[in-house]
Amino acid sequence: MKKSIYALMVMMVFNIGYVLANTPEVEVHEPKALKVLTSQIYEMLGTNVIPNEIRGSKAEVRVAVDDGNYLRILSIETENEALKDFLKSAIDFEKLSKGTFEKGIVYRIPIEVAKR
Repeated sequence: MKKSIYALMVMMVFNIGYVLANTPEVEVHEPKALKVLTSQIYEMLGTNVIPNEIRGSKAEVRVAVDDGNYLRILSIETENEALKDFLKSAIDFEKLSKGTFEKGIVYRIPIEVAKR
C-alpha cells in the first residue's frame, strides 16, 4: 500500500512539472512604436486649426525620430502644396511625449484630412 501511495505521489509531481513546463509564458504587450507615433502625430495635428484648402487631401509622410526624441520629416508625398506646408509647420521638429523609438527606422504614415 505504501509503495502505491509513493508511486502515486511521484507521478503527481512529474505531472505537475510537465504541466508547468508546457505553460506558455505571459507576454507583455507593449504598443507598437508606429501606433504610438501615429497617435501622437494625430494629436499634434488636431491642436491646429485646419485650413479649408487642405480639406479632403491625402498625404504619405515619411518620418524618423532623432536622438532627442524629436520627430523629423524626411519626405511628404502629396498633390496639395498647402497640406505639405501645414504638415511641415505642425509636426516637424516636435518633441514626442511618450514612447521609445528605434533610431534609424523610417516610419510611413498615411494622412487624410476630413472634408467636414
